[in-house]
Amino acid sequence: MKSLGEITSADFVRDERDMDQVLALNLSEYGPQSPRPSTDVVATRADFIWRRDRNPAGRAIVPVVRNPVGDVTGFLWLIPIRTRIRNRDYMTATAANLVIHPDARRTFAYVKLVRKLNQALEDRNIALHFSFVSDENYRRLRRENPKRAFTVPLLIKPLDVRSLAQAYIRPKWQRIVGRYAGRLVSPLFFKRPFLHRKSDICIQTIEHFDASFDAFWRRVQDKYPAMVIRDRAFLTWRFAPISGRRYSVLAAHLNGKMLGYTVVRCAKVRGIQTGLILDLLVVDGPEGMEAGARLVAEEETFFRGQEMSMMTALMAAGSAEYRILHHCGCRDLAPFVAPRSFRFAFFVHHADRLSSLSDRDWFVTLGDFEAL
Repeated sequence: MKSLGEITSADFVRDERDMDQVLALNLSEYGPQSPRPSTDVVATRADFIWRRDRNPAGRAIVPVVRNPVGDVTGFLWLIPIRTRIRNRDYMTATAANLVIHPDARRTFAYVKLVRKLNQALEDRNIALHFSFVSDENYRRLRRENPKRAFTVPLLIKPLDVRSLAQAYIRPKWQRIVGRYAGRLVSPLFFKRPFLHRKSDICIQTIEHFDASFDAFWRRVQDKYPAMVIRDRAFLTWRFAPISGRRYSVLAAHLNGKMLGYTVVRCAKVRGIQTGLILDLLVVDGPEGMEAGARLVAEEETFFRGQEMSMMTALMAAGSAEYRILHHCGCRDLAPFVAPRSFRFAFFVHHADRLSSLSDRDWFVTLGDFEAL
């Protein structure tokens, strides 16, 4: 009899039975009872349909591998994403949530999934795709081309040191926490941004993404050489209230024009009540920096009101938004205490204007990390 872990075929999600098996695998990998539980997980058919069918950039593709009885034993998402690169819009994609059942991991499942992924990229005429990769793949990619993979800094700011200590001080952590306790209570973490009190910039809570976000995107679309197109359609889809997620959106305005926005939510991450800054983007220049500082100050006030133990953000190093977060007291989290490393990689399929694209060109936030 053939082993259920043996892979006999590879194709794409075909029907509701496949959908349910993908969801079951996803829950086993990232659900509450898994070894690596996520803050949330695509767990229902409504979640699946949101990710696959509601995306304004186009329908997602889900390559799968099957065992001898036809059950799905592994899958990978390929999600189309419109990206602005060097003053031009491209159809790109992100590869996300590779999951292979433990019984099938010592087979050709991974190879067959990658082949189907490449087939889909070719069929869709995708210019480039990107993803967050494992440490092992990151090291390999860095050896092949160091400009195509980089680590995105994870920044944190403690809000309640006592609760953080209760979460982290266990026998194996005592030596580490003792060594770095000075950094955790450093005044740098607790500094408040200097704000110009006479500024007319106002911060508003936004209930839905309206036409002003399209106007704002047109102002900032070429601020960085490579950035996912954050227009009204994308933001409405990306931050839809699925999987129990509850997002809060703040926008900064001056004289009727938007200077920037941020998207946040609260979640328990590794047992710690955490305020997540999923997206932060402001216009270029002094007004944008002031607006960003005000937005982060409002985020902190919100998180403290929700009794979060810390606030955290993923932000491309070298960006103005990264400097704003540092100005407001956020600091890069040391790799050995980070829940994971965020290794971003991109793969160019059409050389034309993209061959010289490098790691320094990208604007990346938690909003680009599909798992959140």
